[in-house]
Amino acid sequence: MPTRHRLCAMTEQPADLAALTAEPADLVADVAVIGGGITGLAMTLALGRAGFRTICIDPQPPEPAAAQQLDGRTTALLMPSIRALQTLGVWERVAGDSEGLWRMRIVDDSAGPDAEPHTADFESSRLDGGPFGYNVPNPALRRALLAEIGALDQVRHLAPHKVGRIDYGRSEMRAELDDGRRLSARLAIGADGKGSPSREAAGIRARRWGYGQTAMAFSIQHSRPHRGTSTEFHRSSGPFVLVPLPGNRSSVVWVDRDAAAERFLEIDDDAFRRAVERRTRRILGDVTAVGPRFSYPVGSLLADDYAGPRLALVGESAHALPPIGAQGLNLGITDVATLIEVLVAAERAGRDIGDPEVTRGYARRRRPDVVARAFAVDMLNRTVQSKLPPIGFVRRHALGLVDRVSPLKARLMRQGMLPVGQLPQLMDGVAPWAR
Repeated sequence: MPTRHRLCAMTEQPADLAALTAEPADLVADVAVIGGGITGLAMTLALGRAGFRTICIDPQPPEPAAAQQLDGRTTALLMPSIRALQTLGVWERVAGDSEGLWRMRIVDDSAGPDAEPHTADFESSRLDGGPFGYNVPNPALRRALLAEIGALDQVRHLAPHKVGRIDYGRSEMRAELDDGRRLSARLAIGADGKGSPSREAAGIRARRWGYGQTAMAFSIQHSRPHRGTSTEFHRSSGPFVLVPLPGNRSSVVWVDRDAAAERFLEIDDDAFRRAVERRTRRILGDVTAVGPRFSYPVGSLLADDYAGPRLALVGESAHALPPIGAQGLNLGITDVATLIEVLVAAERAGRDIGDPEVTRGYARRRRPDVVARAFAVDMLNRTVQSKLPPIGFVRRHALGLVDRVSPLKARLMRQGMLPVGQLPQLMDGVAPWAR
């Protein structure tokens, strides 16, 4: 277990730090997690389990009941991420609200509603016998993480609060909270989203690009059982994804061009329900009800680096992808699992966890996986949108080939579930702090 360190005052600091460091910090920790989304809370819990004194600065309300109003979406978590949640002691709290993903169906529907679609089915039984993963409601996962974090003496969850000014010094990071308190830590972990003040304060640039698309997220009730099948329709306007929930319910992510999505978001509930039903090709029968609609712009982001002096980035602070192929939060959980492994190893070796060599080691492990998946998702999204006949021909025949060739299909399934490079211990069911 990591030892408890008292932070020393900085021996050297820029002149512009004078105001921030004129008095001792009110809050002192080994690690400050900036951001309280699912990735940030998972990172906080992992750090607490490993024995690090941790402070999480979360801009969202702390009350679990408020989480439903903040986010009614769900996330398809693949089994390596589920194993990480099991190892963290969270999974039992959310398993009952989640639904197994036993089959994934890809439908090339880009030729239009009157054409016969091309389909490929991926069966989890061809791998290890269990499901690919589970569809987990985000509010339930947030409540579970908060409950586990609240039981740890060495962790403080400060919410709702934001971090204002952030400075990275030679021996510690320092920040000021929105209530005037000062915070110091050996390491900051940026989990504060695409805009990431922690990333910007470190001078790390991020490349962004959009697709002229908006994602609409909501849940539906339907008359036919889904039988554990997640269906991803690919259309020229964007993917339409059905992911199973308990009972005859599914969560939906519907991506469309910005102008079309704006029109759909403005129509009444019954007209919207009928539009959803048409796009499902009635594979789930009648759509009998539609829940509240959430929307967000579709785009990609890649930070130029995932680490800096006294800083490591996780989740959408480092990377963000379109909602295709269940990559988003699974990449964030992989970040958490990799970083906690790196930090525990550094602490055991007597190294400074905020040293640039330590944080660069984390970045080197994560970048190949993220870049490979970002490239694959970007290419898929662009080729599906393309109306050039040769591209459509190649895409449809490639999908048919994958569906017919079992070894190729099995290989693609494994590559989709496992990160490029070394599998982090946490995602293999091993707690790195317990070894």
